[in-house]
Order: sequence, then C-alpha cells, then structure tokens
Amino acid sequence: MTNLLRAACWMLGAIASFSAMAVAARIVLGDLSAMQLMFYRNILAVGILLLCLPVIGMHRLRVRQPFTHLVRHSVHFFAQYAWFVAIALIPLAQVFALEFTVPIWAVLFAALLVNEQITRRSLWAVMLGFAGTLVIVRPGFVAVETGTIVMLAGALAFGLVHTLTRKITITDNPMSVMVLMNFLQLPMAGIAFAYDPVWPPTWQWPCLLAIALTALTAHYCLAKALSLAPANIVIPMDFLRLPLIAVIAWWVFNEPLELWVFAGAALMLAGIWINLRPDRTVRAQS
Repeated sequence: MTNLLRAACWMLGAIASFSAMAVAARIVLGDLSAMQLMFYRNILAVGILLLCLPVIGMHRLRVRQPFTHLVRHSVHFFAQYAWFVAIALIPLAQVFALEFTVPIWAVLFAALLVNEQITRRSLWAVMLGFAGTLVIVRPGFVAVETGTIVMLAGALAFGLVHTLTRKITITDNPMSVMVLMNFLQLPMAGIAFAYDPVWPPTWQWPCLLAIALTALTAHYCLAKALSLAPANIVIPMDFLRLPLIAVIAWWVFNEPLELWVFAGAALMLAGIWINLRPDRTVRAQS
C-alpha cells in the first residue's frame, strides 16, 4: 500500500508537469514557432542536465545500443514537434485525448519490432482505441482539422518511441534515455532554428524555463511511478490529465468543454484497461 501511495504521488507530479508544460507552450506559441520553442526548450534542458550531471552520475549514461538511441530520439523529436504544433492549433483537451492513442500504437509496434504477440485483449484495445479516435475526430460529420491530423501522426510516432524505449531499457539505464535525448535533439533543433532564428521577449523566458523543467520532471515522475507500481495501475491514472487540462483550458483560454472528446477518451481508456489487466490464467498457474 505504501508503494501504491508513493506511485500515486509521483503520478500526480507527472500529470501536473505535463499539464503545466502544455499551458506554458500554448502561451509561448503565440509568438514562437514550434521549432523555435523546441530549440529553447532543449538548450535550457541541456543546461539543467549539465548542472545535475554530478548528481546523476556518469556511470548511468553508459550506452549499449547507440543506433537504437539515435532512432528513438530522432522519432521522439518529430513526435514532440507534432505535439507542440497541435497545441497551437486545436483545444488542449483534444490534444491530450488524441495523445492517449499512444498505448494502442505501442501494441502494434511491439508486435512488429519486438515480436510481442497481439492477444485478444490487445486486439480489443486497438479496436476501442480506433473507435475512440473516430468519436473525437468524427470524420464526415465535422471538418478534420490540420492540428488533429498532426497530433495523430505525433501519437503514432510516440507509440514507436515507447516501443524503442522498452528495448533500450533492457540494457541501458533509463536516465541515459532522458539525458541523451536532450543532447542529441539540441543540434536537430539548432539546425532548423538557424533558418528562422528568433530571440524571445523577456516575459517569455519564465515560460520557456517552465517548459524545460516540466519536460524533465514529467518523465522522471512517470518513471518513478512505474518503478513503484504495475503499469496497469499507473497508466490509467494518466487519464486524469484529460479532465484537468480541460478545466484549465476552459478557465485560462476559454476553450469549450466538448462531450465528444470525453466520450472518445473513455473508449480509449476502456481499451487500455482491458489490455493492462493481469492475466487470470497466469495468476492461477503461479
């Protein structure tokens, strides 16, 4: 019970960090492009990590799968870019709801890349996730926005990122993923930034620093929660982000609370919950 409570506290930290990052990004994206935002986020995150390296310890950064790291961080760069673009284009609640398709895509990528079997429960998860996406997007009933398509592409990329992360952490410390991600993505963002450099106004720097800090704390809190409790307890808790960000977006940005978003997210959550339930047959045999 103590571990479950600690996991819940760490998960609340992750939820708060992801929500704060989205709000700060929405504010900054009024004047900066998504790529410009990513450049400043990465350079600030690298600065923070350099200060923390003595605490982190160089032994945790040993890399045994360099090529997988490179592919993982390159795909994550695109996924993160799509996430920021979507934040600028569509309501925050819709961004988070579409992001919840990530575990569904991860199931498919795990079957293709890691030879994990697609079980009947996994198939149900994919079907319900697809149904939830259709409820939110409602193609044929409303015009599909550019931000929606971008976020779905980002969610697909995040699904691949999750699968590659699982592969990496078999041999490498999870801390190496977070540190190398920022160091490798900084030159990627820098090259794009060089074509359209912009110096942010003074008032935006607190938001940029908040984005860099919350990007680090969100992933650290999530990793800590997963180290203390099973995924079938931790991951469904992440759905608390949806009502929280919906209320915040309504209060701060005057965004409407849409029933379709919550209905579609509920279908996705049902699919994820079915897929993450413990196997009764395995428990009985053990």
